[in-house]
Amino acid sequence: MTAAVWVEMRQALAGSLRLARGDRTALACFDRSLEGFWHSFRAALISYPLYLILVLLRVSAAEWDASGAFRILAVETIAFVISWVAFALIMLPLARWLDREERYFDFMVPYNWCQVPETVLFVAIGMEGATGLLPLAASGFVEFAAALAVLAYEWYIARVTLAAGGAAATVVVLVNLVLGLFVSRVADSLY
Repeated sequence: MTAAVWVEMRQALAGSLRLARGDRTALACFDRSLEGFWHSFRAALISYPLYLILVLLRVSAAEWDASGAFRILAVETIAFVISWVAFALIMLPLARWLDREERYFDFMVPYNWCQVPETVLFVAIGMEGATGLLPLAASGFVEFAAALAVLAYEWYIARVTLAAGGAAATVVVLVNLVLGLFVSRVADSLY
């Protein structure tokens, strides 16, 4: 990768962290053009190894034994790709329905890059749970609190980038949540 690519990635990831702190000016960190949209899928390349760690933490030993590593990793990889692509596709008519079609790239670029810190958070929580640093009940609470924080983060991103009200941002977050749960359930049923 060129130096320009590294700078763009570093700037976008810094913007993601600034958005997590509620800094609206962080939008300047993202290339929200068509080219920037395609570049934002580099966040998937960064997130994918972290996602595989989550798979390793989530899938039980019995499932690994019954289905095998190849099948589980193939299914989970396909699910990962589908999740990234499907949400970007669903957002096209959803943005039109919300009368925010012109702000599609303004939303999708930061949203894609913000998946990296979200995935890092869930890996950290998963590792904490796997190592038993916290009692099971506390670990479950931390995981639940993190999930709520991520939903709030995505809601904020939708509200700011789409320049939409709270209800529109809620619709975006709920569509993403339902899609993610659906893809996850289907993937889980395949091994």
